[in-house]
Amino acid sequence: MSCDIQSIKKRADFIKLSKEGFSSPQKGLVLQAKSNEELCTSQLIRFGVTATKKIGNAVIRNKCKRKLRVLARDVLLKHAKENSDYVLIARNTTYDRDISLLKSDLLNALKETKYIRTNI
Repeated sequence: MSCDIQSIKKRADFIKLSKEGFSSPQKGLVLQAKSNEELCTSQLIRFGVTATKKIGNAVIRNKCKRKLRVLARDVLLKHAKENSDYVLIARNTTYDRDISLLKSDLLNALKETKYIRTNI
C-alpha cells in the first residue's frame, strides 16, 4: 500500500497536535503523534519539524530541522501509520547526534506512542 507524505504548515495544526496528541521524548528528539480523522479517505502521513531558540542560533536550528526532515521522510514513510500527524521537535543533542542514532530514537518513539505500522 503506497502512501503520501506532506508537511504540516499551519500553526493551529501544530498546537492541536501538541495538546491532543501523544508525546514521546527521546535523547535526540521529541515525537508528537496523533491520528487525523480528516485524512481517512486518503493514505496520507503529515509531519512537521520544530526547533526552538533554546537549541541555538539560526544556523544550528536550521541544520537540526534539515536533519529531522530527512529522517522523517526516510523513517515515517516506511514505519508510520497512515492518516496520522507527526511533529519532530529538535533537542539540544540533535545537532551533534549521529543520524543512525536519531533514526533509532525515532523508531523507539513510534513504538512508544503505538503509531508504528504493524504490516510492513
